[in-house]
Amino acid sequence: MASINSTLTLTRYKSPLPPNVIISGSKLGFAKLQHANLGALVGPENGGYYLKYPEGKVVAVANDQLCSIIDKKFLSLIFHLEREGLHEEANETMEDLRKAGIDADRLKAEASDEIKSGTCGRDGDSDEDACDDFDGDACDDGQQPKAES
Repeated sequence: MASINSTLTLTRYKSPLPPNVIISGSKLGFAKLQHANLGALVGPENGGYYLKYPEGKVVAVANDQLCSIIDKKFLSLIFHLEREGLHEEANETMEDLRKAGIDADRLKAEASDEIKSGTCGRDGDSDEDACDDFDGDACDDGQQPKAES
């Protein structure tokens, strides 16, 4: 897919996005949208991550940069589950990512040592997390223009 600028890159999605969907480029922006849309949940879908209601109405999608950040969060969860001996739950999470069109096996194989060991900081506890929220865009909340249909 073409993009307007680097913060709007949407190459991860396998199928066209719903018309007029909000594209988010930061964790803070996604969190604000979720707070404003109580009941909407973030989950893997179509190769990326959607914020949508259980009945199917899509509120927003993550841009490629935010998808990479969410990938790391899912991998942290998977490795944590494995360290705790919760292998069935870890496998279910991996399968959920695969079903959503995300190459979970490649991501897991390429995960950093910090993610694998659990030494990466929680939100706001590491330099990486501090950088994750800044996408260089003038929008304070990380939201981008709506996708064109």
